[in-house]
Amino acid sequence: MHRIQERNYWLDPPLLPAFAETPPARTDVLVIGSGFTGTTAAIRLRQAGFEVTVIDAKPLGTGASARNGGMVLSGLSDDLFAVIKRYGIDVARNLYHESIASVTAVERLVTEGHIDCAFQRSGFLFAACKPRHADALQRSRELLERAFGHATEWIPADRLREEIDTTVYHGALLEASDAGVHPARYSAGLIRMAQRLGVTLHENVTALAIAKHGKGLRVTTDKGPIMAGKVVVATNGYTGALTPWIRRRIVPVRSMMIATAPLPPERIRALIPHGRMIADTKTFLYYFRPSPDGTRILFGGRPRSTTRSLTENARFMRDNLVSVFPQLASVAVDYAWWGKLGFTLDHLPHAGQRDGVYYAMGFCGHGVALATHLGEKMAGLIQETASGKTAYTGLKFRAIPFYNERPWFLPLVYRFFSLRDRLL
Repeated sequence: MHRIQERNYWLDPPLLPAFAETPPARTDVLVIGSGFTGTTAAIRLRQAGFEVTVIDAKPLGTGASARNGGMVLSGLSDDLFAVIKRYGIDVARNLYHESIASVTAVERLVTEGHIDCAFQRSGFLFAACKPRHADALQRSRELLERAFGHATEWIPADRLREEIDTTVYHGALLEASDAGVHPARYSAGLIRMAQRLGVTLHENVTALAIAKHGKGLRVTTDKGPIMAGKVVVATNGYTGALTPWIRRRIVPVRSMMIATAPLPPERIRALIPHGRMIADTKTFLYYFRPSPDGTRILFGGRPRSTTRSLTENARFMRDNLVSVFPQLASVAVDYAWWGKLGFTLDHLPHAGQRDGVYYAMGFCGHGVALATHLGEKMAGLIQETASGKTAYTGLKFRAIPFYNERPWFLPLVYRFFSLRDRLL
């Protein structure tokens, strides 16, 4: 029987060497978290002349930024009509237009840092699981064009085989300017870029406490204290007891991926002819794409159970893959891995500052682009320049009711939305 490797396809082989584990005693800005948000903020702050230190509790470049689908997407995780109802049309426009700019932010950094990460504007398909979902997507397309001045393309069901060789969907919305990337290479490239600029990088350093100290902050770590003028917390789905105020507002949600065994490139092209990034309209959605080298299908979604082993969940995920592509029923799965997303109560990212601690997180599955964009915004916010202006700092960051430490409600949420996906 073919053995599934419980390892991350994106990090096979590893992309970065080991980094020092003893951080300096002082720095202008301390960044906690080495993913897209933290590293991008560090790059822009160092370019502005700040002394910057990045620490991470794990080896650098191995967290969620290297574990996702590598989809560089515009748009919002929440329904546009719901965002307009909650925040008004002007705020919704600003949020959406920033999401479009976030894709360009990734492209700009890839070019600036000469990062070899297979960035390509291959486009994104949002596929309707049911006829009523297709109607909702078409209403969203009309709203985008009428009120946001943004054009997308509707692919009706009778043309969908031009885009994806399956019969399970009822049409799809095409965002042609969205992109794909090798996320671990992009993350590693940002880290190397920061290193070249003189950012101090340290792995396996756990921040334990943050306290006021004179005009700055004292961060206690398991490798000793660090005095910093400012602190950026960029921990997203891995946010913990270090920042209890933020933790009450971020729910860690596990997402997992599998990678098939290698296939002939022509077979991959037959499945997804234009190499699109694809997700569907379920709450517990599937997301999938060709690998950057065009030899595998990478498929992701919510695991069946967080109490079962990774291999057991991978078999469940393979069944989901085959439900979309029955022609892959005999194809083995080589890799399985997972990581933690950060979700918020309103399904939107939030950014800002509290007691000298800057944060940007809650990307709700849109992290490659928006984490990069908001990392740049955090750097501008610290510098108190116009480059820090963002609509994402103006949203009320609400705590999740009855949630302090453990997301006890997730099993109930999983059952509810699983039932909803089947019925609606």
